[in-house]
Amino acid sequence: MFQLGQGSAKKSVDAIDVAAHGALAPESYPMLFRLALSTMFISAWAAQVRAEPNIVLILADDMSWVGTSVLIDPARSNSKSDYHSTPALERLAGEGMRFTDAYAPHPNCSPTRLAIQTGKTPTQLGMTDIINRNSGPFYEGLPMVPPQHIDHIPHAEVTIAELIKRHRPGYVTAHFGKWHLGGGGPGQHGYDQHSGTTSNREGGSPAPDPKRTVSVTTRAVDFLRHRSDAGEPFFLQVSYYAVHLGIFAFDETIAEFEAKPKGRRHNHAGHAAMTHELDIGVGRILDALDRLELADNTYVIFTSDNGSYHDAGQTRVSSNAPLRGQKASTWEGGIRVPLLVRGPGIAAGSVSRVPVTGTDLFPTIADMVQVQAELSPLIEGASLRSLLSNEGNGSLSRRFDSLVWHFPHYQVQKGTTPMSSIRAGDWKLVRLYETGETFLYNLSEDIGETQDLSADKPERARELTARLDRYLAEVDAPMARHRK
Repeated sequence: MFQLGQGSAKKSVDAIDVAAHGALAPESYPMLFRLALSTMFISAWAAQVRAEPNIVLILADDMSWVGTSVLIDPARSNSKSDYHSTPALERLAGEGMRFTDAYAPHPNCSPTRLAIQTGKTPTQLGMTDIINRNSGPFYEGLPMVPPQHIDHIPHAEVTIAELIKRHRPGYVTAHFGKWHLGGGGPGQHGYDQHSGTTSNREGGSPAPDPKRTVSVTTRAVDFLRHRSDAGEPFFLQVSYYAVHLGIFAFDETIAEFEAKPKGRRHNHAGHAAMTHELDIGVGRILDALDRLELADNTYVIFTSDNGSYHDAGQTRVSSNAPLRGQKASTWEGGIRVPLLVRGPGIAAGSVSRVPVTGTDLFPTIADMVQVQAELSPLIEGASLRSLLSNEGNGSLSRRFDSLVWHFPHYQVQKGTTPMSSIRAGDWKLVRLYETGETFLYNLSEDIGETQDLSADKPERARELTARLDRYLAEVDAPMARHRK
């Protein structure tokens, strides 16, 4: 059961007092000395901008590729919602780069969050489903036996926060909102400030703070103010609980969407309201960066941990159309997500069509703070800096030459059986382990995965099958097995 009405909205931005900075104006100095002094300070500031950029990573929960009002792919009119309103995300996209072919590393939240923290796929690390789910109805009485998987972020893994603290000790790190990785919480993995070992439970909050969107945002804005006052560079991850089920939103926001014309794909006022309130939080963060004069030296990254769900009980809540499938599947609807990046050197309104994944965020952020040389050879992501700066030929060099998603589990409510997918260029192969079937699609021509081309392109299907098998063997992937 989900709730809708949650009291009165608090949509005003908190007032932020920006400390005044004294100006050098020694009028008694000779003109040439004053000019030299000014040039020295400008040069020092420019060098600091290059050397110590700030990073804000905003992670939504279960937000569809088409869950916002951003036209994610300018060539596809249906790559945005026909009902939701996210003006702050539209602003972010307009001021930076949108990625048309961005993916989560996994179709469920905990594994994706692990990949973002480590730059390694959940398959390599053995977290192939959410933590604390190694038994029960997803394991019992089914044709295949899913593998056991790890239930916490390994302490041996170096997180992006730990990497930054180790090589850029002047940075302050923070993680506010949903963690859902166990392991003692963010404080045990490099974060100076955090919300603790949180999971979905904390995001079930009703009034006066539905989904805790207001309080998570307020902590983020306060953190920005303190860093500005102290003149400290920072890495901040804001992990919203929205738009995961259950649905909680303010009464007045729901009323706004109930009064709006419904879309054909999206028409649930509660879900739209929850999405809009997340967007209000993003807007508060962007406004704070502006008021604190941090925006010019801050990268802002927005993405989601996986695609959206379809139903809440018997009620249709969301849709990933034109994509096939939903969360907890390796069809496009389960893994393709929004990715927007704004920051120094990124052209406003730019678009990248290169396939990228959340595993790339670790090396990208490491590159932004100039610690790329310190990365482990086991990192599977690639830095996106060349794409963000429109340099190079648009290709990325990763440890493996394809993107792979591996979900050797069941999600009974969503109809998912153990499956894997691999993408190379425009081609994607999907394997279902219960039946052994494989399906081949050309995503540039068939984004909805409606036309299986495996019979027409048998060589391509064999090539991708071999690549998938090599990858799974290379990382010793946990596999489902048929019952005896």
